Amino acid sequence: MSWSDAVDNAMDAWFDTDEMAQTITYAGTEITADVMYGGKSTHAGPAKTAVIEVKVADVAQPAYRDAVVIGGETWTVYRDRMQQVEIEGDGYTWKIPVKRDERPDFT
Repeated sequence: MSWSDAVDNAMDAWFDTDEMAQTITYAGTEITADVMYGGKSTHAGPAKTAVIEVKVADVAQPAYRDAVVIGGETWTVYRDRMQQVEIEGDGYTWKIPVKRDERPDFT
């Protein structure tokens, strides 16, 4: 098995909706993603932030403020450079921080 085949097999397993992944809508397109609720932000509760991991093949160039629908709720791609919350990629996947409520949390 070649390296490329191994990567393809690993990606297929990681983004299998019968296992870890779920179907979401990113900028109007239905794709699969691994959703990790809570994210990196220290200013919001776990229900308000998440990080989605998606295939580069599904989202060529994620952008700040893109709309994401997870479980029927609309989230948006966000960034917080002071907290080092930004889109990260490794050439195969993107880790994209999303937020569903942008009101300040003063708790």
